[in-house]
Parts: sequence; C-alpha cells; structure tokens
Amino acid sequence: MKKMIIMFVALTALFFTACKSAPKCEPHTQPTPAIYEATFVESTSTAESMIRASGTGCTMDEALKEAKKTAIWFLLEAGDRPLLKTPAEKTRAVGLAQQMYANPDQFIRWTSALQSKQTVGGKLKVTYTFRVDVSMMEQQLIANGIITSSSDIAESIGLPTMAVFADKGGDWGRTAVAVMQEYFQDNSFEVYSSAQQTQTNELVSKISMLEGAETDPMHDMALALGSDIYAKLNYSGGGSHVGGTATAKASISVEVFETASGRMLASTTGYSAERRVTDVNALIQEATNDAATKVISQIRKEWMKMAETGKPFKITVLSNSTDGSRVDEAVYGLLRKMSQRPIRRQSGGKSTFSYIVYIKDVPNAFELFLNLRDAYNGPGEIEKVSDTGSFLVFKAAGDGEIELEIE
Repeated sequence: MKKMIIMFVALTALFFTACKSAPKCEPHTQPTPAIYEATFVESTSTAESMIRASGTGCTMDEALKEAKKTAIWFLLEAGDRPLLKTPAEKTRAVGLAQQMYANPDQFIRWTSALQSKQTVGGKLKVTYTFRVDVSMMEQQLIANGIITSSSDIAESIGLPTMAVFADKGGDWGRTAVAVMQEYFQDNSFEVYSSAQQTQTNELVSKISMLEGAETDPMHDMALALGSDIYAKLNYSGGGSHVGGTATAKASISVEVFETASGRMLASTTGYSAERRVTDVNALIQEATNDAATKVISQIRKEWMKMAETGKPFKITVLSNSTDGSRVDEAVYGLLRKMSQRPIRRQSGGKSTFSYIVYIKDVPNAFELFLNLRDAYNGPGEIEKVSDTGSFLVFKAAGDGEIELEIE
C-alpha cells in the first residue's frame, strides 16, 4: 500500500511538471505572414484571382487571418506574375505591404470552406482558397508611386498594338479570342480585330512569296492589319468519367510574336479545372483567363526592353534589276545609321529587298519613311507604297520601271 501511495505521488508530480513545461502558444506578432505557403488556382476575371493559401495561429481566427496575409503576399511577390517585379519595387513597397497584411479583408472577395486543418509545432495550420481583388491591390501600388501603371507606360514608350488569332475557328475560337482581347484592352493595349479586314492584303502575300520562306497566314494578316504583335491561340480539351459522371477540362496555349520580325516574345498555356459543365465554353474562358494573366506580364517585360534597344520594323524596298543594287546599298547604309542592332536582310531578289531593323524613338512606319525620304541619296526618289504599323513598303529607282506589279 505504501508503495502504491509513493508511485501515485510520483506520477502526479510528473504530470504537473509536464504541464508546467508544455510550451505556451505564442501568437505571431510580425506584420509579414507567419508562413509562406500558397499556390495560384485560376484567374476568375481580369481583376480577380483565386489563391489557395495556408496560415498558422493559436486560434482558428488567427490562423485564418494569417492565411489571408499569405494570399496577399503571394500576389505581391511570388508566383510567375507578381505585382512587384523588381527588387527596387519590393523595397519601396515595404510600408504599404505591411498595411495590406494588417487589413487583408479589403482585398478578399470570397473565402472557401476550410480545406485542411492540422496541428504543427503546437499551432493550428489551416488552408483556404480566396478570391482576391488583384486590380485593387495594383491600384494602391500605383497610387503610392511603387509601380507604374500600364497607361503611364503607354504614354512614355507606347504599348504595342495587338492582333489575336485562333488556330481553328468555331465557338471555342471566338470565345478564346474575345477573352484574350478583353485582357489586352484592360491592360492598355490597342487591339486590332481581324474582322476589320476580310482578307490578307495582296501586297503582303506577294512580298511573302518573293522572300521564299514558308509563310504563316496569321503573320501576314497581322502585317496587313498593322499590329506590332500578334498572338496565336490553340485549344485542347479532355475529360473523364468520375463515379459515372462525365467531366471535362480545357487548355489554351498562347504564342506571341513580333509581327515585323516573327520573333517569339512570349509563350504559355492556361488550364481550366476539370469539372462537370453543360457548355465547354465556360472552361475555355477559364483556361484563357489563366493564360492571359501569364502572357501579359511577359509581353510588357519584353516591350520595355525594346524601348531601350529599339522597336522592330519590317521594311521592303521595290526597285528594278538596273538600279536595284545601288538602291539596296543606299537604303542599307541609312538603316545602319539608324539602328543600334544588326540589320537582318530578307532579300527577295535583284529588285526587291526586305530588312528587319530595330529603331529607337520612331513610333510608326510612316514616320520612319519620312526620315528615310529626307536622307535618301540613291537612284531616283523613294515613294511610299504602304505603311501599316511597323511594316513599310516603298519603291525607289532611276528611270527603269519597277518590276513588281502593285495592284
């Protein structure tokens, strides 16, 4: 009996000692998130994104608020399309970012049900999905002088004009093109619609054939429309049966090219979730939303580089076999003086010459023609045939007749 009493006292002492030494849950007091675990889910519109984020806390309310802070952090600094893209922007944003973390609900438009809950290191860890107003976050950053708005960029260096094409027609193509155009317009790009011109300009087709390369009809259409950049969309879909229920999903691949040079500027693929739907266009819109937000960031980055090195122009000169070589030398010499980068020649023969040239501080092909006309000292005078966007065609010769018939 005495031994039992001693054992009971010892166990009781051990119990109270353990209780006394158990760590007390300390709330997270830093303005930044407690953990950095978040993933992008989808773009629900041009203004909002769905983010799945986790947070930790001593209580459910604290853990939920931390998860919201994590979602805000992800959109500010993480993923493949952060609002703060440079170290300088991140440094300037420290104070405002802390204000955003302190009041994340101003940006949260919807919160899912609890998706996971566990205890980690004596704290609750929870995961939710949030729909976040990215546009409102961006506007606050712009208003505080932390990032530059698309409209300001457009005024300072000029954003490119765009054309958007689908590889195949039908309902999916119309849906994807319409959604992509909406994203470009909301980001201050000027969008040219292929409906503005029912067929490719005959002159563009003739020049493409003379150059001898395998041509892309969408490239020729973009040249004829006068766009600086064009995007090609391609759709693929799939589905499965889950528990006897048919589901579907969609993906949209996007390739973006300089119209003048044909150089690829951006490439990405957007995906929809797999779900049961009655109209696949809803999935196509979701996949295009995802692709658009990715590709716009890439385009803007490449275009700002071009503001430093020069905008690409495609120039075609029409002459005759008698004066062609001297015309070529005169024009090429002028272009070398204007361009800070090597000129790419795409000669079509002895009387037709094409060049890809990068020229700074010249907004369009017509102004480029005026500069060339004033400085030209080759045979005869140069006469403009066509100027659309970054595509210039002019003719130059002495007394001989131009050999390419222009209708």
